[in-house]
Amino acid sequence: MGLLDGLKNFFSSPAQSYGSGFIVLNIKCKKCGEEIAVKIRKTSDISRIYEEEDNPQGAAYFVRKEILGNRCNNLIYFTGYFNENLNLISSNISGGILCD
Repeated sequence: MGLLDGLKNFFSSPAQSYGSGFIVLNIKCKKCGEEIAVKIRKTSDISRIYEEEDNPQGAAYFVRKEILGNRCNNLIYFTGYFNENLNLISSNISGGILCD
């Protein structure tokens, strides 16, 4: 397998195959109902919180994402707060809802 094949497989693999390097959240678009698997890379997408003001209790990390599905042009805005174990403890979503 060549370099281009490896890159193609990396970017087209299903969310479940990424393992522990990612946090995967399912977000449902409020406009069309599409469920979108959002992959959050633990090594680069998440930011450490150093200031305590205006953050949920116990939050150690946060992420902001703009999400666009395949069915419609509704842009979904996601902000999530995570504890030290990278468990989601609070989120704010505009244009979509968090699925279980």
